[in-house]
Amino acid sequence: MPDLSDLLNLAVEAARAGGAVLRARYGRPGRITMKPHGAGPVSEADLASEAAILARLRTTPIPVLSEEAGGAGSGRRWIVDPLDGTGNFIRHLPWFGVGVALATDDAVELGVVYVPITDELFAAARGRGATLNGGRIRVSETGSLAQSCIVTSIDQGMCAVPANIRRFARVAARVAEMVSPNAALVDLAYVAAGRTDGFWEDGLAPWDMAAGSVLVEEAGGTASQVDGTPLRLGRPGIAAANRRIHAELIAALAD
Repeated sequence: MPDLSDLLNLAVEAARAGGAVLRARYGRPGRITMKPHGAGPVSEADLASEAAILARLRTTPIPVLSEEAGGAGSGRRWIVDPLDGTGNFIRHLPWFGVGVALATDDAVELGVVYVPITDELFAAARGRGATLNGGRIRVSETGSLAQSCIVTSIDQGMCAVPANIRRFARVAARVAEMVSPNAALVDLAYVAAGRTDGFWEDGLAPWDMAAGSVLVEEAGGTASQVDGTPLRLGRPGIAAANRRIHAELIAALAD
């Protein structure tokens, strides 16, 4: 079995391969279909990116859980999002990326998020810090929620639940700025890089948050469930922020 450094290098190679597919198809997503149960769109570009990623990861004996292909839900496995931000991609908006993580149950060992349009490669391995294109990154030093820029997704899933709308309004009233790009892995990578101060979203799958969660933690931040309890990939939601404001964000979400 390759060591963690070798596995991180493989994850980087796989993420870049998927990103190259997306960059080549940007503006040309191909046939688009809707997933069942309101789970959103999937394009031919999603599937092509996934194929390129899986071709590389399957050179190891580690099973894979991928958004479109499914797979192992527990144990040690690769966790893949071949196109995070499909809605943005098909509208020719540049806020999208590729995510590859390695986790054992809920413990994420490494994560890579690649943003093809800006050619930005975010990577982290547990205990080894987080990087952007090879240079170390850290979460922001923003000291209070009132000074912060917080990111979340404003979509049908959120707006269909009155309690979620009230929670959004409550948080928005306490922060300096709210942003809604609708690409969770990229959003988490930007928290890790200190570009924004925090992020939360309900209803996420493991592939939406695994790679981003380890990036935030290895960049000096905190990633948890939305209620502040330890992050579990099998539970659908995450709140991540620098350590100075994480508790404030959790409190605002809970009020």
